Amino acid sequence: MTDETVDETLREMAQHRGLKLVKSRRRKPGVGDFGKFGLTDASGNALLGISDSGLTADASDIENYLRTGAISTWRQSADTTPDRAPPKHPQPDEVRAKDPPVSRRNQLPARTQPQEPHRVRPRTAKKTAPTVARRADDQSNWTAKPAKIPKNSQPHPQPQPQPQPQPILLLRPAETGDAAAIAQLLAQLSGITTDQDSIDRNVEALRYAAGEMLVAEKGALVGCCAWTVVPTVHRGPVGRVSVLIVDGAHRRQGIGTQLLQAAEEALEKVGCSLVEAMSDIDIKHAHNFFRARKFQQASYRFVRRIDD
Repeated sequence: MTDETVDETLREMAQHRGLKLVKSRRRKPGVGDFGKFGLTDASGNALLGISDSGLTADASDIENYLRTGAISTWRQSADTTPDRAPPKHPQPDEVRAKDPPVSRRNQLPARTQPQEPHRVRPRTAKKTAPTVARRADDQSNWTAKPAKIPKNSQPHPQPQPQPQPQPILLLRPAETGDAAAIAQLLAQLSGITTDQDSIDRNVEALRYAAGEMLVAEKGALVGCCAWTVVPTVHRGPVGRVSVLIVDGAHRRQGIGTQLLQAAEEALEKVGCSLVEAMSDIDIKHAHNFFRARKFQQASYRFVRRIDD
Protein backbone atom coordinates (compact mmCIF):
# COMPACT_ATOMS: atom_id res chain seq x y z
CA MET A 1 0.00 0.00 0.00
CA THR A 2 1.11 3.58 -0.57
CA ASP A 3 1.80 6.00 2.27
CA GLU A 4 -1.51 7.79 1.64
CA THR A 5 -3.44 4.47 1.82
CA VAL A 6 -1.68 3.48 5.08
CA ASP A 7 -2.42 6.89 6.61
CA GLU A 8 -6.09 6.69 5.64
CA THR A 9 -6.47 3.12 6.98
CA LEU A 10 -4.90 4.00 10.33
CA ARG A 11 -6.98 7.17 10.58
CA GLU A 12 -10.23 5.23 10.01
CA MET A 13 -9.25 2.58 12.58
CA ALA A 14 -8.51 5.30 15.14
CA GLN A 15 -11.78 7.12 14.47
CA HIS A 16 -13.70 3.85 14.87
CA ARG A 17 -12.24 3.54 18.37
CA GLY A 18 -12.94 7.20 19.20
CA LEU A 19 -9.25 8.11 18.99
CA LYS A 20 -7.28 10.57 16.91
CA LEU A 21 -4.26 9.76 14.72
CA VAL A 22 -1.37 12.25 14.76
CA LYS A 23 1.16 12.21 11.89
CA SER A 24 4.54 13.89 11.66
CA ARG A 25 4.65 17.09 9.65
CA ARG A 26 8.21 16.43 8.49
CA ARG A 27 8.45 16.09 4.70
CA LYS A 28 12.16 15.26 4.34
CA PRO A 29 13.32 11.69 5.06
CA GLY A 30 15.83 11.36 7.88
CA VAL A 31 14.88 14.67 9.51
CA GLY A 32 13.34 14.63 13.00
CA ASP A 33 10.33 12.33 13.40
CA PHE A 34 9.69 11.90 9.66
CA GLY A 35 7.21 9.04 9.00
CA LYS A 36 6.27 8.64 12.69
CA PHE A 37 2.77 8.58 14.24
CA GLY A 38 1.04 9.02 17.59
CA LEU A 39 -2.37 8.43 19.17
CA THR A 40 -4.49 10.63 21.43
CA ASP A 41 -7.95 10.24 22.89
CA ALA A 42 -10.90 12.47 22.03
CA SER A 43 -9.72 15.05 24.60
CA GLY A 44 -6.22 15.23 23.15
CA ASN A 45 -4.45 13.21 25.85
CA ALA A 46 -1.45 11.25 24.59
CA LEU A 47 -1.90 7.48 24.42
CA LEU A 48 0.93 6.13 22.23
CA GLY A 49 4.01 7.39 20.40
CA ILE A 50 3.99 11.00 21.68
CA SER A 51 6.95 12.42 23.59
CA ASP A 52 8.60 15.76 24.21
CA SER A 53 11.04 15.13 21.36
CA GLY A 54 8.27 14.36 18.84
CA LEU A 55 6.45 11.31 17.52
CA THR A 56 8.01 7.88 18.03
CA ALA A 57 5.54 5.20 16.85
CA ASP A 58 5.67 3.48 13.47
CA ALA A 59 2.63 2.57 11.38
CA SER A 60 2.90 -1.07 12.57
CA ASP A 61 2.91 0.07 16.23
CA ILE A 62 -0.28 2.07 15.70
CA GLU A 63 -1.98 -0.81 13.87
CA ASN A 64 -1.05 -3.37 16.56
CA TYR A 65 -2.28 -1.06 19.31
CA LEU A 66 -5.63 -0.46 17.60
CA ARG A 67 -6.18 -4.13 16.72
CA THR A 68 -5.21 -5.30 20.23
CA GLY A 69 -7.56 -2.75 21.77
CA ALA A 70 -10.41 -3.86 19.48
CA ILE A 71 -9.96 -7.54 20.44
CA SER A 72 -9.85 -6.68 24.15
CA THR A 73 -13.06 -4.65 23.85
CA TRP A 74 -14.80 -7.52 22.05
CA ARG A 75 -13.76 -10.07 24.69
CA GLN A 76 -14.88 -7.80 27.52
CA SER A 77 -18.27 -7.34 25.88
CA ALA A 78 -18.63 -11.11 25.37
CA ASP A 79 -17.77 -11.87 29.01
CA THR A 80 -20.22 -9.36 30.50
CA THR A 81 -23.22 -10.20 28.28
CA PRO A 82 -25.39 -12.99 29.82
CA ASP A 83 -26.25 -16.00 27.73
CA ARG A 84 -29.71 -15.96 26.20
CA ALA A 85 -32.07 -18.54 27.70
CA PRO A 86 -33.35 -21.18 25.25
CA PRO A 87 -36.96 -20.71 24.19
CA LYS A 88 -39.52 -22.71 26.18
CA HIS A 89 -41.86 -24.80 24.04
CA PRO A 90 -45.21 -25.77 25.62
CA GLN A 91 -45.99 -29.47 26.08
CA PRO A 92 -48.98 -31.03 24.24
CA ASP A 93 -50.84 -31.60 27.53
CA GLU A 94 -50.42 -27.94 28.49
CA VAL A 95 -51.80 -26.83 25.13
CA ARG A 96 -54.89 -28.99 25.55
CA ALA A 97 -55.43 -27.70 29.08
CA LYS A 98 -55.31 -24.08 27.98
CA ASP A 99 -57.60 -24.47 24.98
CA PRO A 100 -61.17 -23.32 25.86
CA PRO A 101 -64.00 -25.84 25.43
CA VAL A 102 -65.67 -25.71 22.08
CA SER A 103 -69.44 -25.13 22.13
CA ARG A 104 -72.02 -24.80 19.43
CA ARG A 105 -72.35 -21.14 20.27
CA ASN A 106 -68.71 -20.62 19.53
CA GLN A 107 -69.14 -22.45 16.24
CA LEU A 108 -71.96 -20.17 15.04
CA PRO A 109 -70.88 -17.24 12.93
CA ALA A 110 -71.00 -13.90 14.68
CA ARG A 111 -73.60 -11.41 13.67
CA THR A 112 -72.12 -9.10 11.15
CA GLN A 113 -71.94 -5.47 12.10
CA PRO A 114 -71.97 -2.68 9.51
CA GLN A 115 -68.41 -1.50 8.95
CA GLU A 116 -67.34 2.00 8.11
CA PRO A 117 -65.86 2.50 4.65
CA HIS A 118 -62.08 2.34 4.54
CA ARG A 119 -60.61 5.74 4.07
CA VAL A 120 -57.33 6.07 2.22
CA ARG A 121 -55.09 8.78 3.53
CA PRO A 122 -53.20 10.75 0.92
CA ARG A 123 -49.51 10.09 0.88
CA THR A 124 -47.23 12.91 1.88
CA ALA A 125 -43.73 13.33 0.60
CA LYS A 126 -41.19 12.17 3.11
CA LYS A 127 -38.64 14.72 4.08
CA THR A 128 -35.20 13.28 3.69
CA ALA A 129 -32.56 14.65 5.98
CA PRO A 130 -29.17 15.41 4.49
CA THR A 131 -26.52 12.78 5.00
CA VAL A 132 -24.23 13.80 7.82
CA ALA A 133 -20.84 12.62 9.00
CA ARG A 134 -19.65 12.60 12.61
CA ARG A 135 -16.18 13.67 13.51
CA ALA A 136 -14.27 11.22 15.65
CA ASP A 137 -12.56 13.84 17.80
CA ASP A 138 -15.80 15.73 18.63
CA GLN A 139 -18.99 13.65 18.50
CA SER A 140 -21.17 16.64 19.32
CA ASN A 141 -20.39 18.39 16.03
CA TRP A 142 -22.19 17.27 12.92
CA THR A 143 -21.31 18.40 9.42
CA ALA A 144 -23.19 17.70 6.21
CA LYS A 145 -21.38 15.87 3.44
CA PRO A 146 -21.16 17.80 0.17
CA ALA A 147 -23.24 16.43 -2.65
CA LYS A 148 -21.33 14.37 -5.18
CA ILE A 149 -21.21 15.72 -8.70
CA PRO A 150 -21.58 12.98 -11.31
CA LYS A 151 -18.65 12.64 -13.62
CA ASN A 152 -20.83 12.79 -16.71
CA SER A 153 -22.03 16.30 -15.80
CA GLN A 154 -18.56 17.84 -16.09
CA PRO A 155 -17.94 19.67 -19.39
CA HIS A 156 -15.58 18.01 -21.78
CA PRO A 157 -12.35 19.95 -22.38
CA GLN A 158 -12.09 21.63 -25.73
CA PRO A 159 -9.41 20.16 -28.00
CA GLN A 160 -6.31 22.31 -28.22
CA PRO A 161 -5.38 23.56 -31.69
CA GLN A 162 -2.48 21.69 -33.19
CA PRO A 163 0.66 23.82 -33.73
CA GLN A 164 1.55 24.53 -37.32
CA PRO A 165 4.67 22.66 -38.52
CA GLN A 166 7.76 24.86 -38.76
CA PRO A 167 9.45 25.12 -42.17
CA ILE A 168 12.71 23.19 -42.56
CA LEU A 169 15.97 25.11 -42.98
CA LEU A 170 17.57 24.53 -46.41
CA LEU A 171 21.05 25.64 -47.49
CA ARG A 172 21.61 25.82 -51.25
CA PRO A 173 23.69 27.74 -53.81
CA ALA A 174 22.31 31.11 -54.84
CA GLU A 175 20.29 31.24 -58.06
CA THR A 176 19.40 34.00 -60.51
CA GLY A 177 15.93 34.43 -59.01
CA ASP A 178 17.36 35.08 -55.53
CA ALA A 179 18.88 38.48 -56.38
CA ALA A 180 15.94 40.53 -55.02
CA ALA A 181 15.87 38.73 -51.68
CA ILE A 182 19.69 38.90 -51.39
CA ALA A 183 19.54 42.66 -52.02
CA GLN A 184 17.13 43.06 -49.07
CA LEU A 185 19.50 41.10 -46.82
CA LEU A 186 22.55 43.13 -47.89
CA ALA A 187 20.63 46.34 -47.21
CA GLN A 188 20.90 45.49 -43.48
CA LEU A 189 24.68 46.03 -43.70
CA SER A 190 26.09 49.52 -43.18
CA GLY A 191 26.78 51.56 -46.32
CA ILE A 192 25.70 48.91 -48.85
CA THR A 193 23.56 49.81 -51.87
CA THR A 194 23.28 47.35 -54.74
CA ASP A 195 20.85 46.10 -57.36
CA GLN A 196 19.81 42.70 -58.70
CA ASP A 197 22.00 42.84 -61.84
CA SER A 198 25.13 43.64 -59.81
CA ILE A 199 24.39 40.73 -57.45
CA ASP A 200 24.06 38.25 -60.33
CA ARG A 201 27.36 39.42 -61.86
CA ASN A 202 29.24 39.30 -58.56
CA VAL A 203 28.00 35.79 -57.77
CA GLU A 204 29.34 34.56 -61.14
CA ALA A 205 32.69 36.25 -60.44
CA LEU A 206 32.90 34.49 -57.07
CA ARG A 207 32.51 31.12 -58.72
CA TYR A 208 35.33 31.89 -61.19
CA ALA A 209 37.58 32.62 -58.18
CA ALA A 210 36.85 29.21 -56.56
CA GLY A 211 34.27 30.87 -54.36
CA GLU A 212 30.53 30.38 -53.80
CA MET A 213 27.47 31.96 -52.29
CA LEU A 214 24.98 29.95 -50.23
CA VAL A 215 21.53 31.10 -49.23
CA ALA A 216 19.51 29.91 -46.22
CA GLU A 217 15.86 29.25 -47.01
CA LYS A 218 13.22 28.70 -44.32
CA GLY A 219 9.93 29.36 -46.02
CA ALA A 220 11.65 32.47 -47.39
CA LEU A 221 15.22 33.62 -47.91
CA VAL A 222 16.52 34.41 -44.39
CA GLY A 223 20.33 34.49 -44.81
CA CYS A 224 23.30 34.25 -47.14
CA CYS A 225 27.04 33.64 -46.99
CA ALA A 226 29.69 34.29 -49.68
CA TRP A 227 33.36 33.31 -49.73
CA THR A 228 36.33 33.26 -52.08
CA VAL A 229 39.96 32.06 -52.22
CA VAL A 230 42.65 34.77 -51.97
CA PRO A 231 46.16 33.67 -53.11
CA THR A 232 48.84 35.22 -50.86
CA VAL A 233 52.64 35.10 -50.93
CA HIS A 234 53.25 34.63 -47.21
CA ARG A 235 50.26 32.39 -46.26
CA GLY A 236 49.32 30.60 -49.45
CA PRO A 237 45.64 30.32 -50.37
CA VAL A 238 43.47 32.00 -47.74
CA GLY A 239 39.75 31.47 -47.53
CA ARG A 240 37.92 34.73 -47.03
CA VAL A 241 34.28 34.93 -45.88
CA SER A 242 33.35 38.22 -47.50
CA VAL A 243 29.74 38.39 -46.29
CA LEU A 244 27.64 36.53 -43.73
CA ILE A 245 24.22 38.01 -42.97
CA VAL A 246 21.05 36.61 -41.36
CA ASP A 247 17.76 38.48 -41.33
CA GLY A 248 17.20 40.30 -38.03
CA ALA A 249 13.95 38.43 -37.29
CA HIS A 250 15.69 35.02 -37.63
CA ARG A 251 18.94 35.53 -35.73
CA ARG A 252 20.03 33.42 -32.74
CA GLN A 253 18.53 30.28 -34.31
CA GLY A 254 21.77 28.66 -35.48
CA ILE A 255 21.37 29.75 -39.13
CA GLY A 256 24.57 31.79 -39.23
CA THR A 257 26.53 28.94 -37.62
CA GLN A 258 25.40 26.47 -40.28
CA LEU A 259 26.28 28.89 -43.11
CA LEU A 260 29.77 29.51 -41.66
CA GLN A 261 30.36 25.78 -41.20
CA ALA A 262 29.43 25.10 -44.85
CA ALA A 263 31.85 27.82 -45.99
CA GLU A 264 34.72 26.38 -43.93
CA GLU A 265 34.14 22.87 -45.30
CA ALA A 266 34.14 24.16 -48.90
CA LEU A 267 37.36 26.20 -48.39
CA GLU A 268 39.12 23.24 -46.81
CA LYS A 269 38.34 21.12 -49.88
CA VAL A 270 40.12 23.62 -52.20
CA GLY A 271 43.30 23.67 -50.07
CA CYS A 272 42.81 26.57 -47.66
CA SER A 273 44.29 26.09 -44.18
CA LEU A 274 43.34 29.56 -42.94
CA VAL A 275 39.94 31.26 -42.94
CA GLU A 276 39.38 34.94 -42.30
CA ALA A 277 36.01 36.67 -41.89
CA MET A 278 34.96 40.23 -42.62
CA SER A 279 32.71 41.45 -39.78
CA ASP A 280 30.44 44.48 -40.16
CA ILE A 281 31.32 47.07 -37.53
CA ASP A 282 27.73 48.37 -37.16
CA ILE A 283 25.87 45.08 -36.64
CA LYS A 284 25.37 44.31 -32.95
CA HIS A 285 27.11 41.20 -31.60
CA ALA A 286 28.71 40.46 -35.01
CA HIS A 287 32.25 40.40 -33.56
CA ASN A 288 31.17 38.25 -30.62
CA PHE A 289 29.61 35.79 -33.07
CA PHE A 290 33.01 35.09 -34.64
CA ARG A 291 34.84 35.11 -31.29
CA ALA A 292 32.41 32.44 -30.00
CA ARG A 293 33.49 30.26 -32.94
CA LYS A 294 37.22 30.55 -32.09
CA PHE A 295 38.02 33.38 -34.54
CA GLN A 296 40.72 35.76 -33.29
CA GLN A 297 41.22 39.38 -34.23
CA ALA A 298 44.58 39.29 -36.07
CA SER A 299 44.64 42.64 -37.94
CA TYR A 300 42.72 45.77 -38.85
CA ARG A 301 41.06 46.20 -42.22
CA PHE A 302 41.39 49.64 -43.81
CA VAL A 303 39.14 50.61 -46.72
CA ARG A 304 39.28 53.56 -49.18
CA ARG A 305 37.59 54.14 -52.50
CA ILE A 306 40.06 54.50 -55.39
CA ASP A 307 38.21 57.39 -57.03
CA ASP A 308 38.39 59.53 -53.84
